[in-house]
Amino acid sequence: MSDGENMRKSNYKNSGVKELLTERYANDTILLIATSNNNVPSVRSVDSFYYEDSFWIVTDTRCNYVKEIQENQKVMISDGGHNRFWCNAFVTGHPLNPNNESIREIFMKVFHNWYKEVNNEDLESVCYVKATPYKGYVHKEKIGYQFDISEDLVDTDNISHHIDVKLEPIW
Repeated sequence: MSDGENMRKSNYKNSGVKELLTERYANDTILLIATSNNNVPSVRSVDSFYYEDSFWIVTDTRCNYVKEIQENQKVMISDGGHNRFWCNAFVTGHPLNPNNESIREIFMKVFHNWYKEVNNEDLESVCYVKATPYKGYVHKEKIGYQFDISEDLVDTDNISHHIDVKLEPIW
């Protein structure tokens, strides 16, 4: 954040952060998820999207990070830039479980180009992970939003130390 002269406080509902997260992450997005095992952190990229206040991932219960989430629900999600989100994560179960019916429809829409080709729902180990931010930081157009949902607080500040960029693959 800057020197604090331009800092503004607001509540989460009226801050625009939820809309910004939806705008930025509602589509098929590669994000990083950090977990830990015995206080040893680990990070990997996952295909994800943001929907109804949470990041969603389709994966496999045999993955190390899923096992780590089952032991410790505290994770961090990041886009690899300055944006980062502290989340509570949990496995919601197999995509064909009745409780996942409505979110599966969203997965099919968001990942329409590859979902069925990549995810073999005949496997019992396929699962969804839901990661719900409780605090975080996101920026847009030289404005940074540091938020804490549990406190219903957003600190908004002008950013002077970097500019927003859209990272493009070099290949």
